[in-house]
Amino acid sequence: MNDKNVFKEDKLNYAKSSFLKIINSLDNSDQIKQFNEFVNNYLAKEIEDIDDFSKNNAILEEIKDKLRNKLSITAEAPNENIIIPETTDYEGYTKETTVNVDAFLYSDKDVEELGLNGQLKNYYCTDCGSKNVESLNFISHSASILQLRYIFEHVLNGIKINDKIVLDIGSRLGGVLYVGYLFSSARKLIGIELNQFFANLQREIIQEYNMSDRLEIIQDDIMNHPQLLQTADIIIMNNVFQFFHSIPIQQAIWSFMRANTKPSTLIITCPDLKEQLVDANCTNIDFDKWVKEIKLKIPYKKSQLTEDDWEDLKLIYLYEVL
Repeated sequence: MNDKNVFKEDKLNYAKSSFLKIINSLDNSDQIKQFNEFVNNYLAKEIEDIDDFSKNNAILEEIKDKLRNKLSITAEAPNENIIIPETTDYEGYTKETTVNVDAFLYSDKDVEELGLNGQLKNYYCTDCGSKNVESLNFISHSASILQLRYIFEHVLNGIKINDKIVLDIGSRLGGVLYVGYLFSSARKLIGIELNQFFANLQREIIQEYNMSDRLEIIQDDIMNHPQLLQTADIIIMNNVFQFFHSIPIQQAIWSFMRANTKPSTLIITCPDLKEQLVDANCTNIDFDKWVKEIKLKIPYKKSQLTEDDWEDLKLIYLYEVL
């Protein structure tokens, strides 16, 4: 038995011992009966929650499989034009050296297996025909399931979300919406997506899985819908503008966002909002007068995650509009 199993066994034995001590501390049979009723009711709810959790995990995996079958490995829409930002973070990235792989559909382990199976290239040749090769750059335009679960189960933990409206700007495949539906009690989750192909794809999934009671897709430019920003309680943006718009358009969108977000709205971004404003040269927006950052603490030990997963969670930022 390995150390992890020994640790689990010790915890179970300790729980059993503690339970017996509680039983022995009770004075009479009536107290034992009342305690028995309490324990049975509590455990029934816990088991129900575990069953729901397992069911929702299975649904999420089903959705992933359906989307994988509908899309290529790069998960790009037909005729989609992706712009590689000319920033320090993406120095050396070109269309020839960069591959788009959607993190909602494919984990790092999946990408590794795709490379081993020959379904995905991991390297490019710097001198055609030679063995002088370099690793390809991988970019995702969706948050991973780990990041999304972290957002709904930890970043938003403690917030009374059941009366909140969540707005996902640039909802793409709908990952934020599906995870929010399955793993949170948010009253309404709205995705706005400019690309008609992706909007239709999300509508198909929502209809197939009967999620329309809490999910809505709007196919349009966010700048045509100031009321969405004004009524949203939580806004989620996963690197939504810089890969798809020129700098002047990014500046116009950020100014629109600044003008229409109401005080107390929570904004969750990946990556850092301040960094995105700097990259778009939004000199007209005073970051410190718009939002304040709420520091996040990753609720795992670093040893529990891979280095890549740890770095991915560090990319999630939370802000409150002033």
